[in-house]
Amino acid sequence: MTFRRLLALIAAIAILGASGSISITGQLLAYQDGYVFFTSGDGFRLAPNVKLLDDATKAPATIVPGPRVYARAVFSPEGAVTELDLSLKPLPVEPIPDAVQQFAVTSSPRYPNPELLPPPQTDTGGEPSATQTFSGKPVLVTITVEVPPTTPLNAQIYITTDTSGWNPQAIAMDRLDALHFRVTRRINSGTILHYYYTRGSQQSEERGENGLDRTPRKMAIGDADVRAVNDVVYYWADQIGGQQQPQPNTLPTPYNPVPFPNLPPRPSPAPNGR
Repeated sequence: MTFRRLLALIAAIAILGASGSISITGQLLAYQDGYVFFTSGDGFRLAPNVKLLDDATKAPATIVPGPRVYARAVFSPEGAVTELDLSLKPLPVEPIPDAVQQFAVTSSPRYPNPELLPPPQTDTGGEPSATQTFSGKPVLVTITVEVPPTTPLNAQIYITTDTSGWNPQAIAMDRLDALHFRVTRRINSGTILHYYYTRGSQQSEERGENGLDRTPRKMAIGDADVRAVNDVVYYWADQIGGQQQPQPNTLPTPYNPVPFPNLPPRPSPAPNGR
């Protein structure tokens, strides 16, 4: 156990002694394979005998934990979730204590005001190294994407993959806020996934940062319990209008007299030369 982990455990025990338990509240994104994920981007390991209770009555829950359900997670000193109090009504969002943050098996950037934050780094996946081995075990992969501000507010975002035959609605994503969507899926270790983002059709696939067709994104899944991926979409194909975007420093030539086709038309001269 590292010294930092030991300090976190001591802090957690201190909190337990003062208040009886450590707990956080939030909205669920996924509940599967021994983990619970919140829309904040934090994922935690579930205790084998985790209790599912109703938040209001503390009786056994009749609600199934899943997306858009609110929950209060209660932790053991070791960092496992021992109790989930479920609610269909919003629960007050509480700051996550540093001791609890140490228990997170995965954490994504938070977006309190997406328009004022820089875009997250894109996870390119990369090729597996020649010495890397894969067990083929299922890995929980959480994918978060930031879409352009021109995306319609009622849009549904999907992921299309080579394994789905490029079905434009292969994987539906959940909306986090106006500009961010997220989905969690189980993918076997050793998988190399090629994918795009779409708004439900091939005509609304994403385009590259220059507005042109882009190569498929690539994600290589290694041997890990969880994986977090953050991507950015810059343009949608159907919002470009099928016109090629002008390149920087383009000058007119005899072979390309109008390098900027999107400029407004020149106004007609006034009568009598005025």
